[in-house]
Amino acid sequence: MIMQKIIPLLFVVSLFYLTTDAQVPIPNVPYGDGTDPEQVIDVYLPSLDFGRINKVIILIHGGAWGAGSKAEMAGWVPIFQTLFPDYCVTNMEYRLGTTASPGFPKQLEDIHLAISFLKSTFTTNVTFALFGGSAGAHLSMLYSYLWDSQTKNVKVVVDLVGPADLTDPAYTEDPIVSELFLALVGPCRYAECPDLYNATSPVTYVSADSAPTIGFYGNADPLVPISQVGLLKNKLDAYGVINNFTVYPGGHFDWAWEYTEDMILQMADFFNTHWN
Repeated sequence: MIMQKIIPLLFVVSLFYLTTDAQVPIPNVPYGDGTDPEQVIDVYLPSLDFGRINKVIILIHGGAWGAGSKAEMAGWVPIFQTLFPDYCVTNMEYRLGTTASPGFPKQLEDIHLAISFLKSTFTTNVTFALFGGSAGAHLSMLYSYLWDSQTKNVKVVVDLVGPADLTDPAYTEDPIVSELFLALVGPCRYAECPDLYNATSPVTYVSADSAPTIGFYGNADPLVPISQVGLLKNKLDAYGVINNFTVYPGGHFDWAWEYTEDMILQMADFFNTHWN
């Protein structure tokens, strides 16, 4: 099944590179079994020489686990192409959650399927950086710290306003904000299912082997309380995991451009320093 998807991808890429030197998106490539329209990924190849590609960035959108799409992350693609012209940049959809069919664990399964597909596509031993926004940042951390703890395919995590500890009283004691988690965990609130909220919290799985993590938050975010920064950083520090966090004036990534510029520069330096 993987090869059936790779061969058409190579053919389409070949046609693009015969007609243009530009980096071109190969949109909506299926990474599952081809039956679910949400299991697709856009692939931006820097070169037709697959043997030259050994680093892949995966963008993971937010939307409170039950909404959103990869279109929201498309603006980051040219930024990463400019910063890292030799890297493959990808932008994935994943199956959205509902109370009847929650995001956990199927959204982690989708990230795993996407990584498995990409690893099978390239001829080199590729490694990955996950860059997620909001719910996508939560999934990036949860996948890296939990699902990838043994294989270590993920070498860097970028956490853009991501919830890290769902058991934080700032969440559990706020009935309005806590509604956001139902698309992730199903129709069960923290008071009824504390173990489930602990199991879906990235901080639960931090270890000495966790991937280096860089994070960015707003000091007046109505959806992600500032306490999340300390809870995550303290856990990473306790295990000696390389990390760096910045808190900007503003809310849920509605910051002034100067702060976004600073974030981009910090990410570039973090990748160059810690993604070997």
